[in-house]
Amino acid sequence: MLKNISIIILSLCCACSTGVKKTGTTDSDRDTLRVMTFNMWLGGDGGGQPPEKSAEVIRVSEAKIVGMQETRSYNKGGTVFSDNALKITRNLGWNYFSQGDYGILTAYAIVDSTKNKLGIKLKIGSNRYLWVFNCHLFYIPYQPYQLAGKPYGNFPFIKTEEEAVHFAKSARGKEVDEYIREIKPILSEGWPVLLTGDFNEPSFLDWATTAAKAGLCKLKVEWPATKAFSDIGFSDAFRVMYPDEVKYPGETWSSIDAPGEIHDRIDFVFYRGKQLKVVNARTIGFKDGKSGIGVNDYPSDHRAVTVNFEWIK
Repeated sequence: MLKNISIIILSLCCACSTGVKKTGTTDSDRDTLRVMTFNMWLGGDGGGQPPEKSAEVIRVSEAKIVGMQETRSYNKGGTVFSDNALKITRNLGWNYFSQGDYGILTAYAIVDSTKNKLGIKLKIGSNRYLWVFNCHLFYIPYQPYQLAGKPYGNFPFIKTEEEAVHFAKSARGKEVDEYIREIKPILSEGWPVLLTGDFNEPSFLDWATTAAKAGLCKLKVEWPATKAFSDIGFSDAFRVMYPDEVKYPGETWSSIDAPGEIHDRIDFVFYRGKQLKVVNARTIGFKDGKSGIGVNDYPSDHRAVTVNFEWIK
């Protein structure tokens, strides 16, 4: 969730592609596509874990496409110490597309990217392609904390849906618009499109009237980031698999049950395309009975989300 403000700007301006190997695997004989979104928590340093532990989480997920956030570790002065996603890439023998302090790790061949490096095109079969976008939206102000009266940055506390939407758009609206501008031109190709990421904002599907009545959230809020992608045809894979937001809240923030923490679902796998059908979706976190998949010494303060798709011929 957390970011350094100066680092965020660099993550969008200094995007580049790092090819650890020139070829990639294809699944021309398979109809299963496994995808994951995973915030590493300062390259794993936040949880005091080496990159190998994050590689273990990816192996457990069985994902072949991983949208990663907070991939870098930092010195005390705030300078980059290491991009641990590159270490994981070498560990797995895959390909990595860097977007700054976030990026896309994949076993498939990367064949193209969008103008501003927000998305890449993968070859996943002899005649199958897929676009993958990955994001780490701005972390502050964080509206669930504002609504709960929890101090976090120098921002006012709020009480209404209108205030929540206003501050959410102020924090992340420009980034969301930039992603939509990059996504729209490639839709005419007809290939499926994935969007993974830490949105630092809940879903409008979760903060519904029913959830508010059940005490799972403060009030109904039509959160603008998830709503914007829904409006251009994207579906939230976890919520497609588990449409009951009260019975299956799917919390990803935070995986650590600290005193006074407000838990929510802010990490997503979105998809668009008639070729994809959701088969399964699970969270990954500590072995505490609160995650779909438990991992010993889990390295992150975010639960990851892994989704299995069936490619419909």
